[in-house]
Amino acid sequence: MAVKVISDVHGEYNALARELEPDDTAVMLGDYINLLDFRNLGGILSEVFTREEIMEALSLLARGRKELARHQIREVTGGTPEKLRRVRELVGESYREFFDSVPCKSFMLYGNTDDPGLMREAAGDNVEIIEAGVISVEGERFGLVSGLPHGPWTVGLPGEVEPEEYARRVESLGPVDVLCTHYPPAVPELTWDILADRDEEGSEKLLEYIDRCRPTCHYFGHVHNPRVSSFTRGQTRLVNAGFFKGNQTTLIHRP
Repeated sequence: MAVKVISDVHGEYNALARELEPDDTAVMLGDYINLLDFRNLGGILSEVFTREEIMEALSLLARGRKELARHQIREVTGGTPEKLRRVRELVGESYREFFDSVPCKSFMLYGNTDDPGLMREAAGDNVEIIEAGVISVEGERFGLVSGLPHGPWTVGLPGEVEPEEYARRVESLGPVDVLCTHYPPAVPELTWDILADRDEEGSEKLLEYIDRCRPTCHYFGHVHNPRVSSFTRGQTRLVNAGFFKGNQTTLIHRP
């Protein structure tokens, strides 16, 4: 029996099933479906849209033409009603496969690529999906905050929220022992992705919360290849829970 922290599964469901036991407790930090694998352009979107459509959007983003890129990505993720319906069908199927791979009690938040409505439709009885709230795990208070605030790299995905809403969710927690988010705190060593070669920026609001409430640990994900995976700020350990799709290992929480 263990408390296992997992982030950025991105469709790696067979490996997830191997890593979890029925008597574990899983705390999961978002981005469960494989909407698009930037390494090979595979994923759900590649089943509906052409490689050229996807590459054009990514090329615009890489060249810094962010508004055009956002428009193109919205076209790719939406497109015609028929294509949008097909994307939703594939996302729903992927969530059902995901939840079937989780054999234990699980507390989940959602990341930027997740669709919270479709998640809730597919979730089983062993799953609690938390937008913002506090749970008790092995006698410790875990505070969970879903979503990702709009910023320079957001493109209008279902799990993205306005910065004011994200701040409200963080403030709603009050003091906790362990903070869990998808988005990282605004620490450059933790937010720079060395393979994507860009800064995901992170949240200043999370840093404010950490400095004020001083949780023992903050677990997060989103940045797949950070410069460093952990950092200490005051008495709080800031820990990237890992890119599960890439490393296929869970992080075991120890009080």
